[in-house]
Amino acid sequence: MDRIEGYIEHIIFRNEENGYTVLNLSMRDEEVTVLGTAPSVNEGEYMRAEGEYTVHPTYGRQFRASHCEVTVPSGGAALERYLGSGAIRGVGPALAARILKKFGDDTLRIMEEEPERLSEVKGISERKAQEIAGQVEEKAQMQNALIFLSQYGISLSLGVKIYNQYQDRLYQVLRENPYRLA
Repeated sequence: MDRIEGYIEHIIFRNEENGYTVLNLSMRDEEVTVLGTAPSVNEGEYMRAEGEYTVHPTYGRQFRASHCEVTVPSGGAALERYLGSGAIRGVGPALAARILKKFGDDTLRIMEEEPERLSEVKGISERKAQEIAGQVEEKAQMQNALIFLSQYGISLSLGVKIYNQYQDRLYQVLRENPYRLA
């Protein structure tokens, strides 16, 4: 099984129901078309994928991913690119630069643990800070739910459908009656 990683340059196709996605991943020395279940990914995000290279008769060399994972970059320019990519609605490149200038290496921690402090950045009201915090929390909840479901042999595409159906009630539904998933 091969592993690749890079920035999502362009999303060619995405099925919102099951998360199946076709995208272009920019790696250091090449750009690869990746096929697989990758829910809620955005252009500009950094992604790791495991799978195998295949050759499609019409589209050529592609990477068929069995597992995809978006990781948030940890350093300066990479983090600025991620934040400005549209991964978080309302945060463009200019605002991403101001957030990073203000908080530096603490940016991700502040967004997750002290989101109200985002209003210290010029151009971010308290309301917008709350909206950003909500999006960060929603992305984390979905990722945690998909990881949780995968521990029980539930595929990523089925996990996306389950999460979309129950969202924040997922764990309550599973505690009360896990057979509802059947």
